[in-house]
Amino acid sequence: MPPLQWPTFSPPCTHAQGALLGLWGSDLPEGVSHVPPAHEMIDPLKDTQALIAQVRAGFVPQPEAAGAFGYDFRAAVEMIREANALLDGAGISLDTDPRRVAKTGVAQDPAQIAAVEIAATGAAAPPRDQAAPTK
Repeated sequence: MPPLQWPTFSPPCTHAQGALLGLWGSDLPEGVSHVPPAHEMIDPLKDTQALIAQVRAGFVPQPEAAGAFGYDFRAAVEMIREANALLDGAGISLDTDPRRVAKTGVAQDPAQIAAVEIAATGAAAPPRDQAAPTK
């Protein structure tokens, strides 16, 4: 008999079956999630463009799109948040940052860029030790 491979094991071993086998209760334990391994792309450029179009059209939710690459959506969002904060803190702007650069490669609207800068640096927020004036 050939060795058991992930694709043959993954579909049967879902949350419900794990609970029946006694691996966990009816609820997943805290911090446990199931994200199957990513499928290999045949043509990465076309596959990525197709996935982007499906997400933008609303046919595929963003968490499912992240899962297609083997990522947990919440973990991916946190990684992006940390990377953006690190880049913003260093004053680095990448051309792949959709907050600053449009899909076509041109800079976003100056008002939008200003809003991103204010949000990243907190320039518009009063210092925490000063109370806001009341009327």
